[in-house]
Amino acid sequence: MPIDYRLIWSTRHVKRKLTERNISDRATFCYFFAIIAFDWLQFSIGSSVPALSLSPWALAGTWLSFATTVGGLLYLFSCNGKRGEQFLPRYLPLSVTVGWKFAIASLVLATVIDMTLGVYGRAVAGWANTGVLTVLNLTMFWRIGEHLRDLSRAGD
Repeated sequence: MPIDYRLIWSTRHVKRKLTERNISDRATFCYFFAIIAFDWLQFSIGSSVPALSLSPWALAGTWLSFATTVGGLLYLFSCNGKRGEQFLPRYLPLSVTVGWKFAIASLVLATVIDMTLGVYGRAVAGWANTGVLTVLNLTMFWRIGEHLRDLSRAGD
């Protein structure tokens, strides 16, 4: 079975497919699998490093990420409307297609911050990364929420 790469990268294409209710269960499972794998990697990598000592900014970033994720999911559920109908089939594809773009932006910005602010010390670059990545994460949830609102209106 050929892979339609637009289902990975094109938010416009995914929204059209969601409006038509034309995303297969197989594709929905693949989105779910990608999210679980990414979240496992993101939240578990630290526990696989022996004797890891977290800096204050890394600890703050971890808790901010957790709080943003919990609050963001509640926000997205409310953006979906209609008592949650079609939430997961909408959320999973949108979180992947929008999320990849924000993940790439996060990596690029973290590298730029480290290169430019690293000369002022690890703490300055660390706190800057924590702030920027938190803002990007909040912006990602807002953007997915806008797409969910559009789909909810289209379904009315």
